[in-house]
Order: sequence, then structure tokens, then C-alpha cells
Amino acid sequence: MRRVLASSAVVACLAASSSLIAQAAPSDRPAPMPASAEHGAPDRTVALSDRVKDLARHDGFLPYYWDARHGALLLEIARWNDDFLYGSGLAGGAGTISVSLDRGELGDLALCRFERVGPRVLLHQRQVTHRSGVSDAERSRVVAESFPSAVLASLPVVAEDGDRVLVDATAFLLGDTQILPQLKQAKAGDWRQDVSRSALTFDRSGAFPRNTELEVIETFVSDNAPRDIAAVLPDHRTMSLRIHHTFLRLPEPGYTLRALDPRIGFIPERYVDHTAPYTEPIEKFFAIRWRLIPKDPAAALSDPVEPIVYYLDRGIPEPERQAIREGALWWNHAFEEAGFRNAFVLKDLPEGATFLDARYSGIEWINRMDRGWSVGGTQTDPRTGEILHGVARIDSHRRRTTSRIWNNMLPPLREACTAADAPEAGWIAATDPGLDEQSLVLQRLAYLSAHEVGHTIGLMHNWAATTFGWGSVMDYLAPNVQLRDGKLDLSDAYPKDIGSYDRLVIRWGYGAADDPAELDRIVREGYAKGIVYPLDADPRWAEYDWGKDPVEWLATTSAVRRLILDRFGVGQLKPGEWVASLQQRFNLAYLYHRFGIQAAQQFIGGQYQTNAVAGDGQKPVAWVPADRQRRALDLLLAAIEPANLDIPDRIVAVLVAAPSGTRDSPERFASEAGDTFSPLTAARVLVGLVVDPLVEPDRAARMTLASSRNELGFDGLLARLTSATWSAPADRTPRLAALRRVAQRRVLDALLDLASRTDSSPEVHALATDRLRALERELKSRHSAEAAIEAHLRQAERDIAEFFEEPETRKARPKAVPAPPGRPIGAGAARVRAAAAP
Repeated sequence: MRRVLASSAVVACLAASSSLIAQAAPSDRPAPMPASAEHGAPDRTVALSDRVKDLARHDGFLPYYWDARHGALLLEIARWNDDFLYGSGLAGGAGTISVSLDRGELGDLALCRFERVGPRVLLHQRQVTHRSGVSDAERSRVVAESFPSAVLASLPVVAEDGDRVLVDATAFLLGDTQILPQLKQAKAGDWRQDVSRSALTFDRSGAFPRNTELEVIETFVSDNAPRDIAAVLPDHRTMSLRIHHTFLRLPEPGYTLRALDPRIGFIPERYVDHTAPYTEPIEKFFAIRWRLIPKDPAAALSDPVEPIVYYLDRGIPEPERQAIREGALWWNHAFEEAGFRNAFVLKDLPEGATFLDARYSGIEWINRMDRGWSVGGTQTDPRTGEILHGVARIDSHRRRTTSRIWNNMLPPLREACTAADAPEAGWIAATDPGLDEQSLVLQRLAYLSAHEVGHTIGLMHNWAATTFGWGSVMDYLAPNVQLRDGKLDLSDAYPKDIGSYDRLVIRWGYGAADDPAELDRIVREGYAKGIVYPLDADPRWAEYDWGKDPVEWLATTSAVRRLILDRFGVGQLKPGEWVASLQQRFNLAYLYHRFGIQAAQQFIGGQYQTNAVAGDGQKPVAWVPADRQRRALDLLLAAIEPANLDIPDRIVAVLVAAPSGTRDSPERFASEAGDTFSPLTAARVLVGLVVDPLVEPDRAARMTLASSRNELGFDGLLARLTSATWSAPADRTPRLAALRRVAQRRVLDALLDLASRTDSSPEVHALATDRLRALERELKSRHSAEAAIEAHLRQAERDIAEFFEEPETRKARPKAVPAPPGRPIGAGAARVRAAAAP
């Protein structure tokens, strides 16, 4: 259990840390040094007034001049050794999901200062993660000297006038620190920056009282760009991106820190206090939050002194814009319960402004070549965790995915129509007569807007919240589609407001109370009502599920899937629509239950795990009862029965490849038969989604623990897997028999892979090996007159024998065909403070 640091102790630590930085710094007012201190430099420094004689001064927090003749950006520095914040972000995106280079990506803010050293000025980033929590100068010095700082730039002095110095920041601003590393990490080809084609831009640069914003365009070239990246480049080899630099004044004193409570999902800010008593942990955590202060602290409901002001991207179309606006403003319902009226304000972004400018937090619209993540990112004061800037980035493809789900549910043989003259909706059991495709799309966007804004006001995910209704928009939510009397019920497809957990977490994080006892009372009151935030290892922590029992979500989605497959086909297309488009939708139909599968899997060998603190009455760990594990396994094994793997011929007959000369969609199933759709490949993918996670080494090891053996046990799981596939009765038709062989083969491959893995525990390795020996004995006694079945049996027998004779050969087995994307394509946010959502 992690102990929680009281706010007063955190404040003391920060004060001591600031004192340390001041003691370790050079003199606050350094004497000007002659330029001749640097070898080769002239003996006399140019006067600042002479150097900028004909240049316009952009006055603000950090004044600057643009020397167009020499292509130089000159910064005027007069604040020596005063801390400020610096960060950079991506103002123009790459438009691809292959690498995380999106428009609007925020970088962390670093605590920096300018330091004069001879003829140069250092941009020096201070150490804030490792701190001193005491005022003792010597102990603080030891901490400061034990960990590195970072010099981000060395800027040449070009002119000076007393303490005022002019430096050339051009090379620093144009130099790349994020694009090439991202491309390299993504293994996206060999790239190089062409500085001659990189330049300052000024349409979104400026100096203001609180901040200075400078934007550049950087150009990168590759002679072997990957095909998907080359496809979005105008000349297929050159990528020019806009980078935005921010220099930001430190916030005014007065922000109140709030120590993190693990039972409430706020994004943590972490630091390490190396002077903490040995009786305390040195790692400290507090919640990142906006500064929100009531005008009238005595009132039950008060306007804030300064509201949280966000802006809407001018490029969001209607009616999506209105839905996004409404979803974001749901948060005011939670702030009102925390005592704030009009806490969250949403305006239109001024024309020409950018969300990379620290003055503008808000909601941004992102276009990519394919669907990807939506992301809520923040920039915080690294000393305190105070949120200073937040941007929620909404992926425009989300509408298209929702539209495909809707169209997969439509009955066939409908006439072309518009939203205004939609066909008779008797196929929907919804009580809302106005429900149509557009309303479903807009409901999804409103929820998504609330989710991403939630991240930008400090909230983590809560993937367990659907176990208590629409508990939180911070869950990952699939449409809640129920099957009632043969009809699809979409009346409660998405939440219409924030949930009970969202109200709880805002009360805790933004309510006026700073008393630890009062904050604890708020948490206990919520937990007593079943509003919980478990560990993400808890099986209730399931994405895209709905209902108090995630296991039963698999039963629900399996039933809905059957009806969707019954309807799927050309009859759902509008006149003139390409038949090839069905390939882009089919994975959403055939794998409609994939997240139900994932939710049920988590209960097998699962433990309920709580974010408990001493004395709160929670039970930290409890094994999932045997009946829930068995129910989950029954549903999973049913999903790989041949009848549930089968794809009707009428569907296979319309799943054609993309037209010649067009781009193939990553949404379609890969096929071992090339451009011909393979039902066997699709079945292999589905069986893999069911079987492979069940025999992962960590789950297998959990199921061998003595405390779990009465629940199911790994030996019991392997017996059920092999019995349901290899020992099943003969299938009625060759078609179903072929699908049975697909399931048998995938189970065998999973066992062989598990037995060959070096990270399998000894107990797991023994059980897997024993099961393979038993299967080997069974295969030796089985024969078939049908050639395909006999070949299948003998190949399985040979593979098992080869494994026991030469286990190393197993490592050379080709990887299985991957499933089409279920979650949004592309990488999620790597940093804690950039939280992604589907």
C-alpha cells in the first residue's frame, strides 16, 4: 500500500526545492562578459540597440526580433536565473497512424532558466523529479548534485546592453528533437532533416504578457519512406511539419496541491523526496488539477475566480460541432456538485489561433488517413502538477466507425434514403422514435468529447464503471445494443450525461475541502454506493463492455452478432455503393463480440483487486468464484464451435477485394488465399482471439497457484480446451468439420507455443507438456478415411513429436495472421498525461 503525503508536506518540499535551486544558481545579475572569452569571437560585443536598429520588437514575456535579411530569430533576455516553463509541440500533423505525429500533440513543460556563460546563454532545464524536502542547504546540495539537469540549448550572444542580451535562437528553434526520434522508434524508414528547407513562420507566432509563442516548419526527407507514409506525402519522400515552441511565465503562487488517493482516478504527478525520513516512502504523488477557486468560499454554489476556459476548433463541422460542445459541457454538472457554477466555459477559437499556444486550451479536430485514437493531453507545472494547458484531440474517423456499426445492423433490401426519409424502423426495439444513424453518431461524439475533456481536467480511465450503470464517461464504451424479441434495442446506446463516478471524482478533486478526513469521507460515501475505482488488474476493468456482469456481455454480444450476420450483405448497400466496401465493414460484424470475449477472458484465473488503503474496509484481493470462471469458459468455448465460426456462402460471395488501382483498407480481413476472401483465415483469427489469451504465461501461472486450484485450475482449463476441440463429436458436414480442424489446430499451436516459452513457470511448462503427451497418445490411435482429416491428424502428430525432439524448431514457426483492428488503429498515448480513448 502506498502512503499518501499530506498537502502541507508537499508544499514544504516544494519550498525547500525552490530554495535549493536558488542556492545552487549563479548570481542573479551576472556581469557582462566580453565576447573574446570564446575562441575566435570578436573582442567587442555589438550594442543591442545597433543590432536591432531597423528590426521590429515583439514585446512580451520573452521579447524577440525577426531579422529577415539574415534569417535570424533573436531573443532578448533580461531575466537571468529566473525560472520559467518551456515546451514544444506539433502544430501540423503527418496524417498517418504509422507514427504518432498528430496535429496538436503537446510536449511536457520543462522548468527552465537562462544562464549567461561567457559569449553564450544556456537554456538550462532544472531537475524537478528528484528533490529535497528540507531547508537544510547542505542536504539539499547533496540531492542537487546527485542527479543531472539538462542544457537544452547554447545560444550565441550577438549583442548586449548591460543586463539585456540578444541571442540568436534560430538553430535551436529549427533543430529537431522529436520528429526523427519518433520516426526511428516507429521503424518508419530512414529520415534526415533538411535544415535548408526549414524556416521560421510567423502567422501563429507572437509575444504576449504571459507567454511567447514561436512556430517553425521543419522538413524531413526519406529515400525509402514506408508505403503508408509515402502515400500521404505530396512527393512521396518529403515531409514538412510545423513545430510550435512555448516559453511560459510561471503561474502565480496560491495553487493548493492535493495528495493522490489511489481510490480516485486522478492522473498522478510524481516526484522523489530523497530527504524523506526512512520511515516514509521517498516517492510522492499528487493529483494534477486546474486551479479553481470559488469567488465566495462561504456559498454552497459559487462562480470561480477564474473559470476553466476551453475553445472549439473552428474546423469541426456541424452537427458534430454541437454534439462535441454539449458533451464537453456535461462536466459542469459535476462541478456544480463540487460547489462551482459556470466552472467550465467553452468558446469558439479565435481565427488564426492554434491550440499549441498556451493561451488556448480546447477541443481539436484531427484528420488521419485511417481511424486512430482520440487523445486528451495536458501540460502541467512540473513542480506542482497544476494544469496550465489542455487539448482534447477528436479523431474524425470515429463517425465512420459508428456509421459502419449502424449499417451492419440494418435489415437488407432497403431502398436508398436520406436521414429525412428514413425507412420504417420496425427492426429497432428502441423506444426513441427519432433514433437514426446520425443520432447514434452524434451520441457517440458527445460521449467521446466528454471523455477526452475528462482527461484534460486530470482524470484517468475507469474501465470498471459500466458495472454500475453508465458510471463514467471515462470508461471505454461500446454501443449498448440489446436483443429484445428479435429486435435490436438501441434506446440506451450511449450515455447522455456524465456518470456517478465522474461526479464523485470531481467532488474529490475540485471541491473546496482540503481536509484529509473530509476527502476520505467523500470517497467512502461513493464506495458505499458501489461507485468504485478498482485496480486495472481487476477483471471488472474491461473495455467496451456494458452491464454489471462483464461475463454476460459476451452472451449479449454473441446474440446480437448472430442477428447482424443474418442481415449482412449487399442488400444493406445504397444503390451505386461499391460492393467492395462490405469488406471494410465485415470485421465489425464477424468480430462484433470480440470485446465480450476479452471481458470474459479476464474472469478466468482472475482476481478482484482493489485500490485499498488501511482502515477503509475494502478486501484487497479475492479470487473470482468458480461458477463465474466456468460460465466465462462455457461462453468462450461456445464462440469457437464450428457453427459460430461459420460464414454463410451468401456473405463469402460478396466479400471482394478493393477495385484495381485503389487503396486496400486495413479494416479488411487478411487472407491466406490472397485477394480471395478465406473463411478459414477469418475463423483462425477468431479462434486465436479466444484461445491465445487463455494460455498466456501469466494467466496460466495464476491458475497454478494453490489458492486458485479450487476455482478452476490451469489443468482444468487445458482439459476443457482440448476436450471441446480435439475430443468433440464428429461434425455433420465437411464444412463444419473443416472449421473444427481450424479450432483444433489453433489450440494445439497455443499449447506448443506455451510449452516452448522460456517465460512460462515450471508448473505451467509441466502441465502444458503433460497435456501435449496425452494428445499425442490420442492422435496415434485416431485415423480417418477422409484425406483432409487424416492429413490434419498426422500433421498434428508430427508437430508434437518434433517439439519433443527439437523444441528449438518451434521458435521458427511463422506468426499467425493478425486480426483486423478492433480498438482504434495506431499507438495510444505513451506518456501518462496524454490519455487516449477510442
